[in-house]
Amino acid sequence: MEYEIRSSSTDFQKLLTMKLCFLAGVESLFAFLLMTFLAPRNQLLSDYLPLIMLSFLALSVWAVIIGRSGKVIPLPLYGMFALILLVGVFFFLVNLVFLAGVLVYLYWRMNSHLEEMEYSIEISSGAWVIFLAIAAASMMTSPMRGMENGTPVIVTIFLYLLLTVSVTPIQRMMSHESGKGPYYVPLMLMGAIAGVAMVLGLVSFVLMQVVYWILSKIFWVFSFAVDPIYNAIEHLRDLVTSLFNEMYGGGGEGSLEKGQVEAEEPPLPLSQGMSLDWLVMVLSIIAVLLIIVYFYVRRKGSDAAKREGKGFSVHAYPDNPVEGTQSSDYDYSHADDRIREAVTEFERFSHSRNAGRNVNEDLRAWFVRLGLEDEERFFIIYEQVRYGRGGVSPEDGDFFVRRMEVHTSAMSPVSEKEA
Repeated sequence: MEYEIRSSSTDFQKLLTMKLCFLAGVESLFAFLLMTFLAPRNQLLSDYLPLIMLSFLALSVWAVIIGRSGKVIPLPLYGMFALILLVGVFFFLVNLVFLAGVLVYLYWRMNSHLEEMEYSIEISSGAWVIFLAIAAASMMTSPMRGMENGTPVIVTIFLYLLLTVSVTPIQRMMSHESGKGPYYVPLMLMGAIAGVAMVLGLVSFVLMQVVYWILSKIFWVFSFAVDPIYNAIEHLRDLVTSLFNEMYGGGGEGSLEKGQVEAEEPPLPLSQGMSLDWLVMVLSIIAVLLIIVYFYVRRKGSDAAKREGKGFSVHAYPDNPVEGTQSSDYDYSHADDRIREAVTEFERFSHSRNAGRNVNEDLRAWFVRLGLEDEERFFIIYEQVRYGRGGVSPEDGDFFVRRMEVHTSAMSPVSEKEA
Protein backbone atom coordinates (compact mmCIF):
# COMPACT_ATOMS: atom_id res chain seq x y z
CA MET A 1 0.00 0.00 0.00
CA GLU A 2 1.40 3.35 -1.06
CA TYR A 3 0.75 6.53 0.91
CA GLU A 4 2.36 9.92 1.48
CA ILE A 5 3.89 11.21 4.67
CA ARG A 6 2.55 14.40 6.20
CA SER A 7 5.48 16.75 5.79
CA SER A 8 6.45 19.74 3.74
CA SER A 9 9.73 20.37 5.53
CA THR A 10 13.13 19.08 4.47
CA ASP A 11 14.29 19.02 8.08
CA PHE A 12 11.33 16.85 9.04
CA GLN A 13 12.22 14.35 6.32
CA LYS A 14 15.87 14.22 7.44
CA LEU A 15 14.90 13.62 11.06
CA LEU A 16 12.34 11.01 10.03
CA THR A 17 14.96 9.23 7.93
CA MET A 18 17.34 9.16 10.88
CA LYS A 19 14.61 7.79 13.12
CA LEU A 20 13.67 5.06 10.64
CA CYS A 21 17.31 4.00 10.23
CA PHE A 22 17.68 3.90 14.01
CA LEU A 23 14.54 1.79 14.38
CA ALA A 24 15.77 -0.50 11.59
CA GLY A 25 18.94 -1.11 13.63
CA VAL A 26 16.95 -1.74 16.81
CA GLU A 27 14.59 -4.20 15.13
CA SER A 28 17.53 -5.97 13.47
CA LEU A 29 19.07 -6.45 16.93
CA PHE A 30 15.75 -7.84 18.16
CA ALA A 31 15.67 -10.26 15.21
CA PHE A 32 19.25 -11.37 15.87
CA LEU A 33 18.43 -11.86 19.55
CA LEU A 34 15.44 -14.02 18.69
CA MET A 35 17.62 -16.11 16.35
CA THR A 36 19.85 -17.04 19.30
CA PHE A 37 17.03 -19.36 20.40
CA LEU A 38 16.98 -21.18 17.05
CA ALA A 39 20.54 -21.42 15.72
CA PRO A 40 23.83 -22.48 17.36
CA ARG A 41 26.69 -20.04 17.64
CA ASN A 42 28.71 -21.07 14.58
CA GLN A 43 25.73 -21.08 12.22
CA LEU A 44 24.32 -17.91 13.78
CA LEU A 45 27.51 -15.93 13.15
CA SER A 46 28.47 -17.40 9.79
CA ASP A 47 25.05 -17.67 8.10
CA TYR A 48 22.30 -15.66 9.81
CA LEU A 49 24.32 -12.62 10.93
CA PRO A 50 25.33 -11.55 7.36
CA LEU A 51 21.73 -11.87 6.17
CA ILE A 52 20.39 -9.84 9.10
CA MET A 53 22.97 -7.16 8.32
CA LEU A 54 21.80 -7.15 4.69
CA SER A 55 18.23 -6.78 5.94
CA PHE A 56 19.28 -3.78 8.02
CA LEU A 57 20.91 -2.19 4.95
CA ALA A 58 17.74 -2.83 2.94
CA LEU A 59 15.60 -1.14 5.59
CA SER A 60 18.02 1.80 5.73
CA VAL A 61 17.85 2.24 1.94
CA TRP A 62 14.06 2.09 2.19
CA ALA A 63 14.14 4.78 4.90
CA VAL A 64 16.23 7.04 2.65
CA ILE A 65 13.78 6.51 -0.20
CA ILE A 66 10.91 7.50 2.09
CA GLY A 67 12.75 10.64 3.22
CA ARG A 68 13.66 11.72 -0.30
CA SER A 69 10.38 10.97 -2.06
CA GLY A 70 7.99 11.76 0.77
CA LYS A 71 6.08 8.56 0.01
CA VAL A 72 6.00 5.12 1.59
CA ILE A 73 6.30 2.64 -1.29
CA PRO A 74 6.73 -0.97 -0.08
CA LEU A 75 7.60 -2.37 -3.54
CA PRO A 76 11.39 -1.64 -3.33
CA LEU A 77 11.52 -3.29 0.09
CA TYR A 78 9.74 -6.36 -1.27
CA GLY A 79 12.36 -6.67 -3.99
CA MET A 80 15.31 -6.31 -1.60
CA PHE A 81 13.85 -8.83 0.86
CA ALA A 82 13.21 -11.31 -1.98
CA LEU A 83 16.84 -10.94 -3.07
CA ILE A 84 18.05 -11.53 0.51
CA LEU A 85 15.87 -14.63 0.71
CA LEU A 86 17.36 -16.02 -2.50
CA VAL A 87 20.91 -15.27 -1.35
CA GLY A 88 20.24 -17.00 1.96
CA VAL A 89 18.83 -20.13 0.35
CA PHE A 90 21.51 -20.55 -2.35
CA PHE A 91 24.64 -19.23 -0.67
CA PHE A 92 24.10 -19.80 3.06
CA LEU A 93 23.09 -22.85 5.07
CA VAL A 94 20.00 -21.28 6.61
CA ASN A 95 16.55 -22.54 7.40
CA LEU A 96 14.10 -21.06 4.90
CA VAL A 97 11.31 -20.79 7.47
CA PHE A 98 13.54 -19.03 10.02
CA LEU A 99 14.86 -16.52 7.48
CA ALA A 100 11.40 -15.80 6.10
CA GLY A 101 10.16 -15.29 9.66
CA VAL A 102 12.91 -12.73 10.29
CA LEU A 103 12.00 -10.76 7.15
CA VAL A 104 8.29 -10.83 7.98
CA TYR A 105 9.06 -9.65 11.52
CA LEU A 106 11.19 -6.74 10.26
CA TYR A 107 8.56 -5.65 7.73
CA TRP A 108 5.79 -5.84 10.34
CA ARG A 109 7.73 -3.82 12.90
CA MET A 110 8.77 -1.10 10.46
CA ASN A 111 5.19 -0.71 9.22
CA SER A 112 4.01 -0.32 12.79
CA HIS A 113 6.57 2.47 13.28
CA LEU A 114 5.41 4.21 10.10
CA GLU A 115 1.87 4.53 11.44
CA GLU A 116 3.03 7.44 13.60
CA MET A 117 4.97 9.92 11.49
CA GLU A 118 6.70 11.62 14.40
CA TYR A 119 10.35 12.44 13.86
CA SER A 120 11.40 12.32 17.53
CA ILE A 121 13.10 9.18 18.81
CA GLU A 122 11.74 7.94 22.11
CA ILE A 123 13.08 4.69 23.58
CA SER A 124 10.90 3.73 26.52
CA SER A 125 12.11 1.67 29.43
CA GLY A 126 9.51 -0.93 28.45
CA ALA A 127 11.40 -1.68 25.22
CA TRP A 128 14.59 -2.06 27.22
CA VAL A 129 12.89 -4.40 29.69
CA ILE A 130 11.56 -6.59 26.87
CA PHE A 131 14.95 -6.67 25.17
CA LEU A 132 16.78 -7.59 28.39
CA ALA A 133 14.16 -10.18 29.29
CA ILE A 134 14.63 -11.92 25.94
CA ALA A 135 18.40 -11.69 26.35
CA ALA A 136 18.25 -13.20 29.85
CA ALA A 137 16.03 -16.04 28.65
CA SER A 138 18.42 -16.76 25.79
CA MET A 139 21.46 -16.75 28.06
CA MET A 140 19.83 -19.04 30.63
CA THR A 141 18.60 -21.58 28.08
CA SER A 142 21.57 -21.46 25.69
CA PRO A 143 23.77 -23.90 27.68
CA MET A 144 20.84 -26.32 28.04
CA ARG A 145 20.32 -26.42 24.27
CA GLY A 146 24.02 -26.43 23.43
CA MET A 147 23.78 -23.17 21.47
CA GLU A 148 26.71 -21.39 23.20
CA ASN A 149 25.23 -17.99 22.32
CA GLY A 150 26.10 -16.23 25.59
CA THR A 151 28.74 -13.96 24.08
CA PRO A 152 26.64 -12.90 21.02
CA VAL A 153 23.78 -11.99 23.35
CA ILE A 154 26.05 -9.80 25.49
CA VAL A 155 27.40 -8.06 22.37
CA THR A 156 23.83 -7.48 21.17
CA ILE A 157 22.93 -5.77 24.44
CA PHE A 158 26.04 -3.63 24.14
CA LEU A 159 25.16 -2.58 20.57
CA TYR A 160 21.63 -1.66 21.64
CA LEU A 161 23.11 0.56 24.34
CA LEU A 162 25.48 2.22 21.87
CA LEU A 163 22.66 3.00 19.44
CA THR A 164 20.55 4.53 22.19
CA VAL A 165 23.24 6.77 23.70
CA SER A 166 24.59 7.99 20.35
CA VAL A 167 21.76 8.39 17.84
CA THR A 168 19.09 9.67 20.24
CA PRO A 169 20.97 12.79 21.47
CA ILE A 170 22.19 13.62 17.96
CA GLN A 171 18.62 13.52 16.68
CA ARG A 172 17.45 15.76 19.51
CA MET A 173 20.22 18.26 18.79
CA MET A 174 19.22 18.40 15.13
CA SER A 175 15.59 19.02 16.06
CA HIS A 176 16.43 22.30 17.83
CA GLU A 177 16.19 25.63 16.09
CA SER A 178 19.95 26.15 15.97
CA GLY A 179 20.54 22.82 14.27
CA LYS A 180 24.27 22.93 15.01
CA GLY A 181 24.79 21.24 18.34
CA PRO A 182 28.01 19.58 19.43
CA TYR A 183 27.33 16.28 17.68
CA TYR A 184 30.76 15.00 18.67
CA VAL A 185 29.65 14.74 22.31
CA PRO A 186 27.38 11.68 21.78
CA LEU A 187 30.01 10.13 19.52
CA MET A 188 32.65 10.66 22.19
CA LEU A 189 30.29 9.13 24.74
CA MET A 190 29.77 6.13 22.47
CA GLY A 191 33.53 5.74 22.05
CA ALA A 192 34.04 6.08 25.79
CA ILE A 193 31.49 3.35 26.49
CA ALA A 194 33.12 1.09 23.91
CA GLY A 195 36.55 1.74 25.41
CA VAL A 196 35.33 1.09 28.94
CA ALA A 197 33.70 -2.13 27.79
CA MET A 198 36.93 -3.31 26.17
CA VAL A 199 38.95 -2.42 29.26
CA LEU A 200 36.47 -4.17 31.55
CA GLY A 201 36.49 -7.22 29.32
CA LEU A 202 40.29 -7.37 29.39
CA VAL A 203 40.42 -6.74 33.13
CA SER A 204 37.76 -9.37 33.81
CA PHE A 205 39.65 -11.91 31.72
CA VAL A 206 42.92 -11.22 33.52
CA LEU A 207 41.13 -11.16 36.87
CA MET A 208 39.47 -14.50 36.26
CA GLN A 209 42.81 -16.01 35.28
CA VAL A 210 44.32 -14.70 38.52
CA VAL A 211 41.39 -16.04 40.54
CA TYR A 212 41.71 -19.41 38.83
CA TRP A 213 45.46 -19.53 39.59
CA ILE A 214 44.85 -18.61 43.25
CA LEU A 215 42.14 -21.27 43.63
CA SER A 216 44.34 -23.89 42.03
CA LYS A 217 47.09 -23.07 44.52
CA ILE A 218 44.62 -23.27 47.41
CA PHE A 219 43.45 -26.69 46.26
CA TRP A 220 47.08 -27.72 45.83
CA VAL A 221 47.73 -26.76 49.47
CA PHE A 222 44.64 -28.66 50.58
CA SER A 223 45.90 -31.74 48.75
CA PHE A 224 48.62 -32.12 51.39
CA ALA A 225 45.86 -32.71 53.95
CA VAL A 226 43.69 -34.72 51.56
CA ASP A 227 46.38 -37.20 50.58
CA PRO A 228 47.12 -38.44 54.17
CA ILE A 229 43.40 -38.83 54.82
CA TYR A 230 42.97 -40.75 51.58
CA ASN A 231 45.94 -42.95 52.37
CA ALA A 232 44.53 -43.69 55.87
CA ILE A 233 41.16 -44.66 54.35
CA GLU A 234 42.93 -46.87 51.81
CA HIS A 235 44.94 -48.54 54.60
CA LEU A 236 41.72 -49.15 56.57
CA ARG A 237 40.17 -50.70 53.48
CA ASP A 238 43.11 -53.05 53.03
CA LEU A 239 42.91 -54.03 56.71
CA VAL A 240 39.21 -54.85 56.46
CA THR A 241 39.84 -56.83 53.29
CA SER A 242 42.59 -58.90 54.92
CA LEU A 243 40.40 -59.67 57.93
CA PHE A 244 37.56 -60.74 55.65
CA ASN A 245 39.88 -63.04 53.70
CA GLU A 246 41.18 -64.63 56.93
CA MET A 247 37.63 -65.34 58.09
CA TYR A 248 36.39 -66.89 54.83
CA GLY A 249 39.65 -68.24 53.48
CA GLY A 250 41.90 -66.86 50.85
CA GLY A 251 41.17 -67.26 47.18
CA GLY A 252 37.55 -68.35 47.67
CA GLU A 253 34.51 -66.93 46.02
CA GLY A 254 33.77 -64.80 49.08
CA SER A 255 37.25 -63.36 49.24
CA LEU A 256 37.94 -59.84 48.15
CA GLU A 257 40.94 -59.08 46.09
CA LYS A 258 42.64 -55.72 46.42
CA GLY A 259 42.33 -55.12 42.74
CA GLN A 260 38.56 -55.58 42.87
CA VAL A 261 37.96 -52.66 45.22
CA GLU A 262 40.47 -50.30 43.71
CA ALA A 263 39.13 -47.84 41.25
CA GLU A 264 39.87 -48.47 37.63
CA GLU A 265 41.05 -44.90 37.26
CA PRO A 266 42.89 -42.73 39.76
CA PRO A 267 40.76 -40.02 41.39
CA LEU A 268 40.77 -36.70 39.57
CA PRO A 269 42.30 -33.71 41.30
CA LEU A 270 39.77 -31.21 42.59
CA SER A 271 41.04 -28.40 40.37
CA GLN A 272 40.44 -30.38 37.16
CA GLY A 273 36.66 -30.12 37.42
CA MET A 274 36.66 -26.34 37.63
CA SER A 275 35.57 -24.20 34.67
CA LEU A 276 35.31 -20.44 34.22
CA ASP A 277 32.59 -20.56 31.56
CA TRP A 278 29.80 -21.41 33.94
CA LEU A 279 30.93 -18.75 36.40
CA VAL A 280 30.96 -16.02 33.73
CA MET A 281 27.55 -17.17 32.49
CA VAL A 282 26.01 -17.11 35.97
CA LEU A 283 27.41 -13.65 36.72
CA SER A 284 26.18 -12.32 33.37
CA ILE A 285 22.68 -13.69 33.96
CA ILE A 286 22.58 -12.12 37.43
CA ALA A 287 23.69 -8.76 35.99
CA VAL A 288 21.00 -8.86 33.28
CA LEU A 289 18.32 -9.77 35.81
CA LEU A 290 19.37 -6.87 38.04
CA ILE A 291 19.16 -4.48 35.07
CA ILE A 292 15.66 -5.78 34.26
CA VAL A 293 14.54 -5.25 37.84
CA TYR A 294 16.01 -1.73 37.81
CA PHE A 295 14.18 -0.68 34.64
CA TYR A 296 10.96 -2.29 35.87
CA VAL A 297 11.07 -0.36 39.15
CA ARG A 298 11.98 2.85 37.33
CA ARG A 299 9.15 2.44 34.83
CA LYS A 300 6.69 1.70 37.61
CA GLY A 301 7.70 4.86 39.45
CA SER A 302 7.52 6.91 36.26
CA ASP A 303 4.02 5.67 35.46
CA ALA A 304 2.91 6.46 38.98
CA ALA A 305 4.26 10.00 38.60
CA LYS A 306 2.69 10.71 35.23
CA ARG A 307 -0.83 9.54 36.17
CA GLU A 308 -2.06 9.28 32.62
CA GLY A 309 -5.26 7.50 33.52
CA LYS A 310 -8.46 9.50 33.36
CA GLY A 311 -9.95 10.60 36.64
CA PHE A 312 -6.94 9.47 38.68
CA SER A 313 -5.71 11.71 41.47
CA VAL A 314 -2.77 11.44 43.80
CA HIS A 315 -1.79 13.09 47.07
CA ALA A 316 0.70 15.94 46.82
CA TYR A 317 2.84 16.77 49.83
CA PRO A 318 4.42 20.24 49.66
CA ASP A 319 7.99 20.77 50.79
CA ASN A 320 6.95 23.63 53.09
CA PRO A 321 3.88 22.80 55.21
CA VAL A 322 1.10 25.37 55.09
CA GLU A 323 -1.11 26.01 58.04
CA GLY A 324 -4.82 25.61 57.70
CA THR A 325 -7.02 23.20 55.81
CA GLN A 326 -6.32 22.66 52.16
CA SER A 327 -7.06 20.04 49.55
CA SER A 328 -4.27 17.54 48.99
CA ASP A 329 -5.73 15.92 45.90
CA TYR A 330 -4.44 17.24 42.58
CA ASP A 331 -6.38 16.02 39.59
CA TYR A 332 -3.40 15.90 37.26
CA SER A 333 -5.24 14.41 34.29
CA HIS A 334 -7.86 17.15 34.15
CA ALA A 335 -5.31 19.96 34.43
CA ASP A 336 -3.03 18.38 31.81
CA ASP A 337 -5.93 17.99 29.37
CA ARG A 338 -6.94 21.62 29.80
CA ILE A 339 -3.40 22.75 29.00
CA ARG A 340 -3.18 20.54 25.91
CA GLU A 341 -6.58 21.76 24.66
CA ALA A 342 -5.57 25.40 25.20
CA VAL A 343 -2.38 24.96 23.18
CA THR A 344 -4.25 23.13 20.41
CA GLU A 345 -6.85 25.89 20.14
CA PHE A 346 -4.13 28.55 20.05
CA GLU A 347 -2.32 26.65 17.27
CA ARG A 348 -5.51 26.54 15.21
CA PHE A 349 -6.15 30.24 15.78
CA SER A 350 -2.60 31.28 14.91
CA HIS A 351 -2.68 29.11 11.79
CA SER A 352 -5.76 31.00 10.61
CA ARG A 353 -3.75 34.22 11.09
CA ASN A 354 -0.81 32.87 9.02
CA ALA A 355 1.30 32.72 12.16
CA GLY A 356 1.24 28.99 12.71
CA ARG A 357 3.84 26.97 14.51
CA ASN A 358 6.73 25.71 12.38
CA VAL A 359 7.94 22.14 12.35
CA ASN A 360 10.56 21.44 15.06
CA GLU A 361 9.70 24.74 16.79
CA ASP A 362 9.12 24.64 20.52
CA LEU A 363 6.75 26.93 22.39
CA ARG A 364 9.45 29.35 23.54
CA ALA A 365 10.88 29.90 20.05
CA TRP A 366 7.37 30.24 18.62
CA PHE A 367 6.38 32.93 21.09
CA VAL A 368 9.63 34.82 20.47
CA ARG A 369 8.91 34.81 16.72
CA LEU A 370 5.37 36.06 17.33
CA GLY A 371 6.59 38.79 19.72
CA LEU A 372 4.64 37.35 22.65
CA GLU A 373 6.23 37.46 26.08
CA ASP A 374 5.40 35.62 29.28
CA GLU A 375 6.99 34.68 32.56
CA GLU A 376 9.08 31.55 33.07
CA ARG A 377 6.30 29.82 35.03
CA PHE A 378 4.16 29.75 31.88
CA PHE A 379 6.75 27.82 29.85
CA ILE A 380 7.70 25.51 32.73
CA ILE A 381 4.08 24.40 33.11
CA TYR A 382 3.83 23.62 29.39
CA GLU A 383 7.12 21.70 29.31
CA GLN A 384 6.05 19.75 32.39
CA VAL A 385 2.94 18.56 30.57
CA ARG A 386 4.54 18.22 27.13
CA TYR A 387 7.44 16.01 28.22
CA GLY A 388 5.58 14.02 30.87
CA ARG A 389 7.51 15.26 33.88
CA GLY A 390 4.57 14.83 36.23
CA GLY A 391 1.13 16.35 36.58
CA VAL A 392 0.37 19.95 37.37
CA SER A 393 -1.97 21.36 39.97
CA PRO A 394 -5.37 22.88 39.11
CA GLU A 395 -3.99 26.30 40.02
CA ASP A 396 -1.23 25.98 37.42
CA GLY A 397 -3.77 24.76 34.89
CA ASP A 398 -6.00 27.80 35.49
CA PHE A 399 -2.99 30.11 35.24
CA PHE A 400 -1.86 28.61 31.91
CA VAL A 401 -5.35 28.75 30.37
CA ARG A 402 -5.79 32.42 31.39
CA ARG A 403 -2.42 33.33 29.89
CA MET A 404 -3.32 31.59 26.63
CA GLU A 405 -6.56 33.59 26.49
CA VAL A 406 -4.54 36.77 26.98
CA HIS A 407 -2.19 35.85 24.11
CA THR A 408 -5.14 34.97 21.89
CA SER A 409 -6.71 38.36 22.58
CA ALA A 410 -3.40 40.08 21.84
CA MET A 411 -3.27 38.48 18.40
CA SER A 412 -6.97 38.96 17.61
CA PRO A 413 -8.05 42.28 16.03
CA VAL A 414 -11.71 41.57 16.85
CA SER A 415 -13.23 44.17 19.18
CA GLU A 416 -16.61 44.80 20.63
CA LYS A 417 -17.39 47.31 17.88
CA GLU A 418 -16.75 44.75 15.15
CA ALA A 419 -18.88 42.25 17.04
